[in-house]
Amino acid sequence: MNFKYINERGQQMSRQKRNQVSNFDNPEQSTLKSLRLQTDFNENQEVEPFPIQEILSESSHESIDLPEKDNHKFYPTFLGQNHSSISRLFFLQYTTYALHLKHEVLDKNYKITDKHLPALSPEDDLKQLIKNSQNQILEFDQITCKTLVKLIFFGELKWMTGKCIFAYLIESISKNGISFIMSYIIASVSQNDAQNAHMYGIILVALNFICLLSRHHAANYSMIFSTKARLNLINLVYIKLIGLNSYSFRQANIGKILNLISGDINTLEQMFSMIFPSSVVIISMIFACLILWLRFDGIIGLLAIVLLFITYPIQVLISTFNQETLKLAKLNQDKRLTITNELVEGIRLIKMQAWERAFQKIIMTIRQREFICLLKILLRTVFDRLLTQTSHLWSSLLYFIILYYGGFRTEMQVAEMISTVQLLNSLKISCVYIVSNGIQALIQIKVTFERIANVLNLQNYVMLKLEDSQNEYITNIDSEQRKIELNNFYAYWTHSVSEVDKPILKNLTLNFKEGELWAIIGRVGCGKSTLLHSLLCEIPSYKGQLLIDGQDPTLNQLKIAYVEQEPYLFPDSIKNNILFGKPYNNALYTKVTQAAQLEADFEIMKFRDYTEIGERGVTLSGGQKARISLARALYQTADLYLFDDPLSAVDASVAENIFMTAIKGFIFDYQIAQNPKKQKPIVILATHQIQYAIKCDKIAILSHGELISQGAYDQIKPNLEMINSELATQLDKTKLVNTKIDIKQENKLIKKRKKVYLKEIRNLIVQESDNQQIIDFSVYLRYFKNWNCLAFFMVVLLEVAHEVLTMLYQRVISLFEYYQDMGQIDQTYILLSSLIIGLMVCCFIKYLLNVIQVQRTTQNIHKKMLNSITLAPICYFDVNPSGRIINRFSNDLSLCDNQTNIVCLDVLELIGNFFIALITLAILQPYFIFMICFIIVLNLYQYHFYNKIVSQLKENELIQRSPLFDFIKKTLGGSIQIRVYEQQDLFKKQFLDLSNKCNLNSLTYFYSIRSFCFNIDFIGFIASSIGLFIFLNLNSNDVAVFSQGLLLLITYNDGLSLGLKQLINFATQMSSYNRMFQIVDVDSEAAQVKDIDSKLPNFPESGDIKFENVYMKYRTNSDLILKGLSFQIKSGEKVGCVGRTGAGKSSILQAIFRMSEIEDYEDSKIEIAGVDTKQLGLQKLRSSIGIIPQSPFLFTGSLRSNLDPFDQYEDQAIWKALEVAGLLGYAKSFSKGLLTDISDVNSLFSTGQKQLICLARILLQKKKIIVLDEATANLDMKTDDFIQNTLKQQLKECTLITIAHRLNTIADYDKVMVIENGNVIEFDQPFNLLAQSLNSTIIDKQSQFSKLVLNTGESNAQAIFDIAKKKSIQTCK
Repeated sequence: MNFKYINERGQQMSRQKRNQVSNFDNPEQSTLKSLRLQTDFNENQEVEPFPIQEILSESSHESIDLPEKDNHKFYPTFLGQNHSSISRLFFLQYTTYALHLKHEVLDKNYKITDKHLPALSPEDDLKQLIKNSQNQILEFDQITCKTLVKLIFFGELKWMTGKCIFAYLIESISKNGISFIMSYIIASVSQNDAQNAHMYGIILVALNFICLLSRHHAANYSMIFSTKARLNLINLVYIKLIGLNSYSFRQANIGKILNLISGDINTLEQMFSMIFPSSVVIISMIFACLILWLRFDGIIGLLAIVLLFITYPIQVLISTFNQETLKLAKLNQDKRLTITNELVEGIRLIKMQAWERAFQKIIMTIRQREFICLLKILLRTVFDRLLTQTSHLWSSLLYFIILYYGGFRTEMQVAEMISTVQLLNSLKISCVYIVSNGIQALIQIKVTFERIANVLNLQNYVMLKLEDSQNEYITNIDSEQRKIELNNFYAYWTHSVSEVDKPILKNLTLNFKEGELWAIIGRVGCGKSTLLHSLLCEIPSYKGQLLIDGQDPTLNQLKIAYVEQEPYLFPDSIKNNILFGKPYNNALYTKVTQAAQLEADFEIMKFRDYTEIGERGVTLSGGQKARISLARALYQTADLYLFDDPLSAVDASVAENIFMTAIKGFIFDYQIAQNPKKQKPIVILATHQIQYAIKCDKIAILSHGELISQGAYDQIKPNLEMINSELATQLDKTKLVNTKIDIKQENKLIKKRKKVYLKEIRNLIVQESDNQQIIDFSVYLRYFKNWNCLAFFMVVLLEVAHEVLTMLYQRVISLFEYYQDMGQIDQTYILLSSLIIGLMVCCFIKYLLNVIQVQRTTQNIHKKMLNSITLAPICYFDVNPSGRIINRFSNDLSLCDNQTNIVCLDVLELIGNFFIALITLAILQPYFIFMICFIIVLNLYQYHFYNKIVSQLKENELIQRSPLFDFIKKTLGGSIQIRVYEQQDLFKKQFLDLSNKCNLNSLTYFYSIRSFCFNIDFIGFIASSIGLFIFLNLNSNDVAVFSQGLLLLITYNDGLSLGLKQLINFATQMSSYNRMFQIVDVDSEAAQVKDIDSKLPNFPESGDIKFENVYMKYRTNSDLILKGLSFQIKSGEKVGCVGRTGAGKSSILQAIFRMSEIEDYEDSKIEIAGVDTKQLGLQKLRSSIGIIPQSPFLFTGSLRSNLDPFDQYEDQAIWKALEVAGLLGYAKSFSKGLLTDISDVNSLFSTGQKQLICLARILLQKKKIIVLDEATANLDMKTDDFIQNTLKQQLKECTLITIAHRLNTIADYDKVMVIENGNVIEFDQPFNLLAQSLNSTIIDKQSQFSKLVLNTGESNAQAIFDIAKKKSIQTCK
């Protein structure tokens, strides 16, 4: 099919529908936006190179509409591309872009989005930076904090480091020059030397201008450096993580890694920008010492600096305490995020078991410890800020007192005093304040670098062959035939094996030859999955011999495909999940989807294989997830297939079809026919489905890690007794002939695809930008409502008092010669001392109140967020990625925890100081009012539109961090799949692309901030320059007025740009608060507790369940899943629920637990024990029903807390439950018993053992209604029988509902319910659905259930029939 024709036709159709979709009006209707795996183009195959693969259609993909491609770019050049050096000197390239945004976006009432960003300049592309940094990292055996400092500051970014330091050096020199010239101007004015005064004024203006330019270029360079360094570090961590195998990754703390990436490294951005100003402190000190030496004729001049730097030892002491407290806070933050992540990831099961309050309690306890650590840090910082902010005032006062009363000066001159106050104020900012921030930044950088180094030093425990006394092994097959060989093989799940470490696999000797189909069978915990992991080189160590193609397994060149027990799916279309980065081949893809039995599923999906599956495959059944994972494996056309029991997740008929069509048909017929010259593939199937195992060429039986038997079915038949005695007996009676089953042709009659328009495809995952709101006054109001009203007004009044006292201090200093002439020096110093003491008291109370209110507010919001997220309906988690939710609890919360306090005070003090200074200047020189109007009008104009630009750009930048976080989580969840299918480079490229996008967002934001700040300061510079000459010409006769006016003119604008920037930062932080408010505002489920709950203390009094005309959807805009479902289960009945995957079996459980509310149709209701479940509180309902899920859920904590999270039971009762569950001996083998930490659960328990822990929970709680959601699908039949028998014996009176694919499990149940398309089509005793009468000896009844049973194979079907008949006879008696 001609691509050009399709493209043109698609664009034409898109234009016809253009009015149907608008990015601004209806973002839900936009085309697929989610991040997709790129595919490489191969001209030798029939390929749909991404993203065209989503749009092109073959004959079976009729009429897929092409979205019109917009080739126009809003700002096609990068910033500065067409600007001269002079233009760039004044940041005009940034201002031009800001004005373009104003005219083209803001003035048209649009919101700034990614498409409005400029192009990324070549020098800002991170590719080469990351590549070179990674190469440098590889040169070190051990990464330390020092290594990272060298890498970041003096590696690829060394020129940027140099530019920053040089620019700050120029600023420092010019600032000291200003202080030097000030004293000459005041002296010239006092001597009525107008000519020199004007000359010095011109020099002062020039120095001020140089200071202005150098300061802003330094800040610009430092932010560019910070952004690149942050993303470089994130990429280095990501590259390290993606290279780890599964065992190595489990050794890392997942909460620590998530917190490191989402919190710590993001915080580094600000910390880096604080470091560079500190680098020139020594230069500032040298120049200041020189000026004061000359000014006060000798060493006594240095005393002022000594007094100012008294704060240094105090700062160091505070920082030492804070460093240790910060580490403790980070540890608690790691723990909190680990539990929060488990809460979000396992929310469905947590809700079903009504454990929300338990998790809330755990998280809030950890958060309280974290909060106390943060509060300690901030309270210490209060003293630091108090001394720093007032240091120029109290140090100047002390200095003047010592000069006078120490006899060094008999008379003080205003010129010396004013210029000294200005110099100390300059030193306060460039030395004390910057050093204070620098020390805090150094601590943060050191702590974070150490944490990053720990991750980068994580050892990748490549499968290690341990020393073995036996060096020669006997081989039994010819080398030409050998493919995979294990001789005396021992496998360990630890990298450092000691004498006490027991091997998981022991003394295995196996040979897998090409073209063979092997089944690995055995009971739970016997080592089947470990054997597959050994062949994947995912175990840490082994003894004996393991050869693949005669080579060490780590060097093998075989192409491997792997299907794991818990399928890895990422949020994207089904198609992209199957392709997994490989080029699209239509013929192969069609064959694979048919072999994996997916075509029937596609028929019931509105968008077929374009359907987006959501995070963790939440929109799919367990069977559908398993078959998509299987299809991905088949699409690889591999040399070695490793299947970890995919057949258990699907119903019997589908399992039979998969085994015959996919495993036997596709792999051994189609694949070999397509590649006849290649060696035949090997298939190793670990399974509990013995009826399929016996159809394999060879079978290996494992028990406790040892090989019991291997060979063809006839050879191992005697050993089947240990796995399933009934089935073994049945199989022994009937000679099973491996003949090809005639696969029914129903699924082959593929209907013509519906006309699918990509424009109509709605993303399941809501784009974060679609949820963003413009921050308005209501958000600020909501934030400050969390403050105490009196405390808020007190803070504002204390700030006014602070500024007034500062101005009074400066006024008294300017009048000092007058008081000196009046002989009132003592009284003047007492007055000055009183002003300083009052000022410091005001500041201390202000800082204390601010810290307490800000931190209490953040703590309160976290509590509300946590409460909201635990009460949120399950559909919320279906459409919002867990990474986005966790980002609120990590990045946003961390930002508000650490920065809101500083930002609030900066805004208050800097802007307050600016306005008080303007008022004072107006009083001193009324003509300056015209300049004040000029300043305010221009500043307000700039702030008006820059505020929107900067806030929206920052919002976009913060939003763009979530995809990075989501991508990392997605990668970590599928690390084995990525390694097996060798897609590391593809994922690295995807992550680099995301990083560059994030880099562009960050840099554009910082460029806009720089443009805004420079323009504000430039306006202030013009005003102060004009004001200087106004005072020179109109106030030269009054030295006091001129001195104070000059001091204010030089200093009034210093903090304005920072204050306004912090005001914008505060608006940005309001975005973070608003995102947290969005979590708080999530609609809750139905009420957790209702009044009727207390009236039903013994609910349910029976296990009766009644569904009456039940309709249900998972989400409001989704299709009906249950369609008029009606049935009744009597108390104590054991009911099996069967049907094809996607038929609606699990939806029944969702309805029982009210995970999704049923539709309010007439007479539609669910009753339990005669009570309408809608009348009950959710806590009452869910806590009254027990569940054993398909995937066992265990969380971080002790074994005891996992069994009894509410501490309701005595230890004796818990040990009893473990004993009945068959885990007593194993649990007692732990040194700490019930208090054993099971955070690393996979290294302690097998899947089956984890399921037995879930059984122990049920036994402990003794609920009257228990549901099993395919709970035994991944277990061997003997363990399945054990669980079923235990439930029947221990909980005889309970109602048991089992969703089962393994029909043997439910053959002796009271009833079987067959579900199809959301309805019950059969509901009766198993035997009644299989036989015409009690006299029947074989299945002789036509029913849907009998078809499912017959599809399990002749022998197994007969076994099921016999069990059902036996149960029926017992019932009749």
